[in-house]
Amino acid sequence: MSKRFLTGIISTVLIFSVLFAFTGCNMLSDAMNSERFGAKKLAKQDAEQVFEYLKNKDIDSLCEVFSEDSRKYHDLEIEWEIFFDRIDGNIVSYKSISFPGEGMSFDNDGEISDSHLSVNFNGVKTDTGAVYDELGYYQTRIDTANPELEGINVFTVKIPETGRFIEVGGFSSEYDV
Repeated sequence: MSKRFLTGIISTVLIFSVLFAFTGCNMLSDAMNSERFGAKKLAKQDAEQVFEYLKNKDIDSLCEVFSEDSRKYHDLEIEWEIFFDRIDGNIVSYKSISFPGEGMSFDNDGEISDSHLSVNFNGVKTDTGAVYDELGYYQTRIDTANPELEGINVFTVKIPETGRFIEVGGFSSEYDV
């Protein structure tokens, strides 16, 4: 083999390696940011935005992230007012976000037909020093059979002094959940 032929082969391999590196990495990155492989990552971004709405007591934005079903069957504005009235102080921070429950189903073509999860804000503090460990929500991310369920379905907080839960939203009686 001539040196020129060997150089040509090496050059071709390098070109294809570089092309694969760029396209392959993008495909891997896209997959990791997809619902199928990155649901928690996507949900964490959403949860951080929801927490900002909580800190700002932005009831309009909080209502917008709820499912059509919850908006239809619940008076979310009043429920959020009650929620904020029962919280001791103004929400200012949290320690971490966890996902205590999640599930996903696929149709016959391998497409996601249902994706849902629970989001919990751990160690939520208020400006009065109150701490809430059980504050979070259940969210339907995808439901091809019932798209009106997509969004936050129910938001809950456990009041430490009483052990009782306050709920905002919920499912209508049309669904067995």
